[in-house]
Amino acid sequence: MFPTIIKHRKKPHELLAYEALFRRILEHYRQHEAIVSEYKRVKAGYDGERNVDYKLSTYPQKNFFVFQGIRLQNPPFPFQIDTLILTEKMIYILEVKNQKGVFQYDSEQQQLTQIVDGEVKSYKDPILQAEAQKTHLQGWLARHGVFNMPIETLVVIAYPSTVIENITKDPEVYKKIIHNESLHEHLNRLNNRYTENILTSAHLKKLCQALLNEDTPLRTDILQQHNIGWQHMIKGIPCEKCYQYPMERLNKKWQCPKCSAVSSKAHERVILDHLLLHSTTITNRQCREILQVDSPGTAYLLMKSMNLSRSGKNSARVYYSPLVNEFPQSSNIPIKFKNNFAKQSLD
Repeated sequence: MFPTIIKHRKKPHELLAYEALFRRILEHYRQHEAIVSEYKRVKAGYDGERNVDYKLSTYPQKNFFVFQGIRLQNPPFPFQIDTLILTEKMIYILEVKNQKGVFQYDSEQQQLTQIVDGEVKSYKDPILQAEAQKTHLQGWLARHGVFNMPIETLVVIAYPSTVIENITKDPEVYKKIIHNESLHEHLNRLNNRYTENILTSAHLKKLCQALLNEDTPLRTDILQQHNIGWQHMIKGIPCEKCYQYPMERLNKKWQCPKCSAVSSKAHERVILDHLLLHSTTITNRQCREILQVDSPGTAYLLMKSMNLSRSGKNSARVYYSPLVNEFPQSSNIPIKFKNNFAKQSLD
């Protein structure tokens, strides 16, 4: 009786990369204002989307097929949809907003203004954003032989504490920008509007598979964004318990020289963090450098044990990153954020 989740939401690459950065960057850079601010922005977006995911998962409708975050191509443009819902009758696009405070929407100026603690910020029109996604999706559907499929858009405010003010009292805005708590009501309203099935069950299943096949998660180069180089990064494997580094390789295990903690797989997180931050590939030489080991044979065995895809032989062998959705979702990061951020440059 509840929606079928075709694609579960995973952390976006940008969030995974920031978590990796906090594990790999030298300690005195971890409180850098720009880095922490961007991390919090990305994390807040993910948390807001998860909040809407939960509400949608409790909607008593079994013939809803949900993609919790998907990025497609409508050549030459990529487009990202926070939540996509397919049914035999229609499609829903949910554009999720996580900002708090007071939201003032002006339909005449097509502008959204946020007021928090007296500070005013202006954002792109979220209704137009959702409509742009709709246009791109119509193009994508047409390339897959689907025409005249009704598509409805909703802008969903993730948190009930956010106050929505419809400045012009436009009645259509009340139907377009909604609180997460009223999501079920608006889904019912739209679902009752359409009675004719456009897709057969078989066609819907085929379309769901095409969406999965063409999902292309975005990779973000946060090192370039913050001008971070190798000189800012930890060398070796940090201890997962006390964060001392580097751990030492003893008897086929890693041991912390400070607290004596032992791990057989501490290298895996470091290699995966490299693949999140630096490149989608890694060589034996690069592996030895980031793990601070001398033996090519040791590096070979460690990467082989991770079952990474690879190509080439001997010194030309290259190992490939997992897909973004396949990275571990745990978020063990060695930092508690302060109110007064460091403002120094990354020199």
